Amino acid sequence: MESAARWAIAALLGCLDYTWTMRSLVATSVLICSFSVAAIEPPTEEELAGAEEAPLEFGEIVVTGSQFTFDQEVAFRLVRFAMNTPRSDKREDRDKWVCWIDRGVGSRLRHLSCARNGDLWALRPDPDGSTLMPRGAAGYGTILRSTRPVNRAKFNKMLATMAGNDEFDREFVALARAGQKPPRDIPSADELDRFALAYRAVGDLADADDDTLEHAIRGKGLTLSRYNRIVDLLRTYQSMENEVAIRLNAMVGSDG
Repeated sequence: MESAARWAIAALLGCLDYTWTMRSLVATSVLICSFSVAAIEPPTEEELAGAEEAPLEFGEIVVTGSQFTFDQEVAFRLVRFAMNTPRSDKREDRDKWVCWIDRGVGSRLRHLSCARNGDLWALRPDPDGSTLMPRGAAGYGTILRSTRPVNRAKFNKMLATMAGNDEFDREFVALARAGQKPPRDIPSADELDRFALAYRAVGDLADADDDTLEHAIRGKGLTLSRYNRIVDLLRTYQSMENEVAIRLNAMVGSDG
């Protein structure tokens, strides 16, 4: 079971160097932060009856300032993205991961579970061999399940403390999988609102001196250094640039 868990976790992240991330998520005692993530349809009891389970271990969480450690953030963003990913019957999606929180068969407690689409296909009743993947297909059919109960509202609320949308989570995890350490000082939605206002104000003052530009930026609730930092972050994260573009386009539309 232990070797199966390590293999599955490595496959989830696509990099053996990150096998720890799905194991050291967070202790339930610190899940204090409710934010609603999309709930995928969990497997039926009939499907789960034939599942092999590998453990997801919850370790103690260490927060630096107001942030998680980098290792924890990679894991949390991956789980949040997988919780917002619907199940798929497309063959090209067989190795895409989905996560959900539900009660196990015969249990009153909720746990976090994660599996690939292919794992869920392999667990379907398959009397005639007509499903996408034969029941018990080699390498499929295991569900990772947290060893400790999870409070859904508190867990979702904790995930909501991380700025960024689904696309940002995907981008952040992709950078981490590629061996990079992506920047983590991510602006909140409110800060992006203020940045878009400041960006537009600066654009309207293209020929102004530096003091006038800084005054315009401060007038929108940002310091000059933070404004410049967000400009840098836009170069790293396409999803963030898209968010700003949406806000700028909305301003143009409101001008009529």
